[in-house]
Amino acid sequence: MSDAKWIVSPVPDKEAIEKVAKKNNVSRLIAAILCVRGFTFSEAEDYINTDAQRLLDPFLLKDMEKAVKRINTAISDNEKIAVYGDYDVDGVTATTLMLSCLKELGADASFYIPSRDKEGYGINKESVEMIASHGVSLIITVDCGITAIDECEYAKSLGVDLIITDHHECTDKVPDAVATINAKQHDCKYPFKDLAGVGVAFKLAQALLGEKYSNEEILDKYSQFVTIGSIADIVPVLGENRIICKHGLKKLSETKTPGINALFNVSGVEKSEIDSFKIGFAIAPRINAAGRIGGADKAVELFLTKDINVADKIAKELDDSNTIRQKIEAEIFKEAEDQLLSKFSDNKIAVLSDTKWHHGVVGIVSSRLAKKYMRPCILISEGPDGNYKGSGRSIEGFSLYSALDASKDTLISFGGHELAAGIVIARDKIDDFRNKINKYAENNFNEELTCRKFVADLELRERHLNIDVAKELSVLQPFGTNNNQPVFYIEKLLVLKVNRIGSAKQHLRLTLKKGNVIIDAIAFGFGEYNVSFNDTINVMCNLDINTFRNIKTVQLKILDIK
Repeated sequence: MSDAKWIVSPVPDKEAIEKVAKKNNVSRLIAAILCVRGFTFSEAEDYINTDAQRLLDPFLLKDMEKAVKRINTAISDNEKIAVYGDYDVDGVTATTLMLSCLKELGADASFYIPSRDKEGYGINKESVEMIASHGVSLIITVDCGITAIDECEYAKSLGVDLIITDHHECTDKVPDAVATINAKQHDCKYPFKDLAGVGVAFKLAQALLGEKYSNEEILDKYSQFVTIGSIADIVPVLGENRIICKHGLKKLSETKTPGINALFNVSGVEKSEIDSFKIGFAIAPRINAAGRIGGADKAVELFLTKDINVADKIAKELDDSNTIRQKIEAEIFKEAEDQLLSKFSDNKIAVLSDTKWHHGVVGIVSSRLAKKYMRPCILISEGPDGNYKGSGRSIEGFSLYSALDASKDTLISFGGHELAAGIVIARDKIDDFRNKINKYAENNFNEELTCRKFVADLELRERHLNIDVAKELSVLQPFGTNNNQPVFYIEKLLVLKVNRIGSAKQHLRLTLKKGNVIIDAIAFGFGEYNVSFNDTINVMCNLDINTFRNIKTVQLKILDIK
C-alpha cells in the first residue's frame, strides 16, 4: 500500500470548459485540464496558440539595443569575437547557437568553454587573458557572467569588451559590461522571466537577424538547439519557452543536422518519436558527459560539424563518456547515501562531502538523493585550486538559492536558482556551512514538502481509456517543468494479468479491466509490490501510447498504486 498522499483536483466549472474548448477547437478533456491548471480564458488561448508571431520583441530586453550595436560594429570592423559558454547542455547549445548566428553574419568568431575540473563554472581572469592574447576585442558570454564583476573589469583593463547574456539569478550589482542581457535583472521589463541561457542567446540572435529573417525562419534555424538546452535545464515549458520548444520538437523530428542525428543513433532514439522525456533522459546526459568527463568543446564540435563521419565519431565518444559517468555516479551515490544515513539523517538539508568525489558528477547524485529522500542535498568535492566546490539540488517548494544567500558568509561564492545551485567553499568552513544552512531550514522548511504526493488533473472514466483520447493529449506537449504530462486517477481496476519484468524483475506489467474496457499498464519500479490476479486497484497514472513493431496501442503508465 502506497503511503503517498493522493489529491484529485476538483472538476472545473462546465461552462468554463465549454468556453475554452469551443474557442480553441480542443476537446472538453483538454479544456478541462487547462481549467484545472488555473489557466484563464485568455491564457488558455495563448497556451494553445504557439504561432511564431507570438514570440516577444527581443528589444524589450534591457541592453539589447546596445548589444546589437556593439556586435554589428565588431563585425563591420573585422574585430575578433569570442563566445564564452558553459559546459552543461544549456551552455553547449547556447554556444553553438551564438557562434552559428555570428558566422551567419560574417563575423570572425570563435568559442571558449572552461574546463569543469580545472577552471570551474563561469568567467575567470586567466581565460580572459588567454582569449585577449589571441586578439579578441569582444567577448559574448552565454549562460554565464551575471556575477563576473571583477572579471569584467579585468577584461576592460585588457581592452576587451564584454556582452553578457545569462539567465541566472541576479544580485543588486551586475558587471559593468557593454551590455548585460538577463530578464531577471530588477530593472528589466521583459515580461517573460524564465528563459534558459540558450533562450537568452536565441533572443540576441533574433535581434541580430530580425531584419533579414522572419520569426518562423529564425525558429527553423535555431529552435532545435534551444529546445534541447531548455528542456535539459529544467526551465518552465510555458510562455515563450513553449512556443520555441513546440517548434523545436517538430524540427528535431525531421532534423538533418549530422551531430543531432548521430546522437539519436548512439542513444537509440527514433527521431520521429522525439519528446521532452527522451531529450531529458537520453540526449542531454550524453551532451553533459562531455563537460563532466572530458571537455565540452567536443559537444559544440558535434553540433557544428557538417561531416557525418566526424559526427558519428564524436557521438560515440560522448556515449562512451556517458557510460563512464554512469559508473562513477553509481559509486558516489552509494558513498553519499551511506554518509547521509549514518551521519546526517536528521538534517533537513543534507550537506555531504568527500575529497575524492568527481566534481563533474556530484550534481547528478545530489538530484537523485534529493528525489529519494525528499530533502535538499548538496554534495561537495575538492576543486583543482584547493577550494571545495559543491553542487546542490532542492525539492519543489524550497528555494535553495535563498538558503545559500542566508548562509553566504560561510561561502567563497555561490550561484544558481531555486531548485539548483553551486557553491565554492573553504574546507574548514564546511561544518559551519552545514550548521548555518540547517538553522535556516529550521525556520523555512515546511515538513509537508517531504510528503510524497500525487495530484491528478482529473479522474478518468471507462470511456476515456482509448487511443483517440491518448492522441488528443499531444496538443499539450511539449511536457516539462510547470507543464507536466497529465496525471489521472482511475479507480476500481480489476487485475487480469501480472508479469514482473526487467533484469531483476523490478517492474510490473499488468493487464487491467475497467467496466468493459481491457487495457495494458506498466509500473516501473513496482516489481516488489504485492498485487495479484483478481485484485481491485486504484491508480495514479499517465495515459500513454505504446509503439511495438509499428503498432500503436494505448497503455497506462502507473505512477502509484493503492
